[in-house]
This record gives sequence, C-alpha cells and structure tokens, in this order.
Amino acid sequence: MRRDSLPVLYAKGLGHAFTTWKALLFLLAINALLALAVARPVAKALAETLDRNPYAEKLEKGADLTFFTHFERSRPDVLGGLSAFDDAFSGGAVKTSALKGPAGTLVFLGLLNSFLAALAAGGFAGRFGASRDRASLSAFGSDCGRFAFSSVVLWAISMAALFGVYRGFTALGSLYETSELRYEWLASGLLWLRLGLALFLAGVIRSVIVFARAFMGATRNGSPFLALASGAGFVLGRLPKVLTLEVLFGATALLPLALWGLYGTTWDGRDPARLALFVALQQLVVLLRIAARVGHLGAASSWLKRAAEAARPAPEKIEVEPGSRLAQAEA
Repeated sequence: MRRDSLPVLYAKGLGHAFTTWKALLFLLAINALLALAVARPVAKALAETLDRNPYAEKLEKGADLTFFTHFERSRPDVLGGLSAFDDAFSGGAVKTSALKGPAGTLVFLGLLNSFLAALAAGGFAGRFGASRDRASLSAFGSDCGRFAFSSVVLWAISMAALFGVYRGFTALGSLYETSELRYEWLASGLLWLRLGLALFLAGVIRSVIVFARAFMGATRNGSPFLALASGAGFVLGRLPKVLTLEVLFGATALLPLALWGLYGTTWDGRDPARLALFVALQQLVVLLRIAARVGHLGAASSWLKRAAEAARPAPEKIEVEPGSRLAQAEA
C-alpha cells in the first residue's frame, strides 16, 4: 500500500492527532469553560421558571415533543432567539440588541470558539511540521504565537468565503419561483443541485485552508498568502482525493455526535455516579470530535511531506572506474 493512499493518510492523521494529547486536553478544557458560560445561565433560568410550575412533574416522566415550542412562545426571555439573523442572511444588518438570552450569547461564543480554534490550528500545524516534541505543550503554545497572525488571516478568509457560499446558495434560489415550476421533482432537483454545489464549494474552501496551515507548519513560513496559494495549488491538483479525505474526517467528527444522539442518556437528578458517567461520556464525544478535526490537519501535513519527498531529485550515481582508489576503498 502506498504511503500517500487514503487509508494510510487517514490512519496517520488520527495517529498524529493523539501524539499531541496534551494540546487536545487543553482544548477540551477551554471548550468546557465556554460551554459552562452558556449552560449555567440556562440551567438557572430553567430552574427558576419550572421549579414552581406543575408541568415540571410531567417532564420528569417524559419530555413532551411540543414542550419547548410552547415554552419558547410563552417565556421567550429564558432561552432567547436568533430571529435577528434572518434579516442579516437576507441582506439586512444584524441588530445586536435583538439577540437576547442565551441564544444570542451562544452566537458570540461560537465565533469566539471558532477564533480560538483557528489559533490552535496554527499550533497543531507547527507540531506536525516538527520532527520532535509533538506532545510538548510549551512548544504548542510557541507555535500558536508564531503562526497567530497567519492563522487569524486564514480564519477571516475562510469565514468570508463560507458566508459568500451561503449567500450564493440563497441567491440562486431567488432566480426562480418554486410555484412556477411544472413538476415537483424539478423543484426538489434544483434544491439538491444548489445544496450539492454549496457543499462542494465549502469542502474546497475548508480543504484549501487546512493544506495552507499544513504548508505553514512544514516550511515554518508564516506568510498567509504564500501558504494560501500553495494550499490552493496542492488541493486543485488533487481535488477528488482531497475532497474524499475531507469527507472521511467530516464523517469521523460527526459519528460520535450521532452515536450520542442515539444512545446518550439524561441524568435523573438523583444518582451522582450517573452524573459523573454522563459528563465523562459527553467530554469523550467532544474530545473525539476535536481529534478528528486535528487529524485532518495531521493527514494534510503527512501528505505534503510525502509529496515533497517524492519531488526531490534522486542522488546521482557516481561511476567508479575499476582499479581506482575509490573502488579499492569500497572493496
């Protein structure tokens, strides 16, 4: 099996991710702190609202599917809403004053989490490009600082490009009216075509950013535009394989979340041991998701190194004349 085949790159990527286990645990702790910033106010607001509500007894026996719909309508102050973004995605301006409650806070914490992930990606790229000290947390922090500016520039470019893809997706939908189409399958087909095009462009953008960061770590060059050009050239020259790798690691990141949604349980508020198990499994899911994203960068770094080795010219063979001193020395 070739060293740059998809199974080998996939395995190497995950292996590289877990060699930086200290940085993974550090990011897990940061993620837990950001989650507490939302979970604690929400839990407090729900407790104050439901503790004296007779409907709380029904929730203990089994949650009604329509409960949160009615609850959001009757008490919009507890969870808040994101209706302010509907106008923004349609071309209007975001009214930050309309972002109330934990839902509005979650938007800004999500942006902060994305920004911190971009900074951490520079650190991981530096560790994957290094030949030693991959598990060193201090070296990881040093690489985060070294590539901070470049990582932020690449993050801003990717956010702008992905938002442009979303706006293009909605703009294409405004070119025709669904009611004017003669057959329903035409409307469904056009919708799936738009969605497929948007996902394809989003995958290309994400792949270019990942390989640009891998290029920075491999060359120790902090120029974001040089890295972006190199990453784009590498991705466009190997597009089918690159997108397959993107899909593999994307599915790996979604698999723990899907399993948690299917088999995850809730805490009944009584058994502390069950709460500890619940929190441990929840953090394991988050850790596996982080490792899958980091593994994608590790696979890109390994692929770039392999491509650089293959492009290196082979050393010239020196012909040795029989009877010369060099031939006698080799003998």
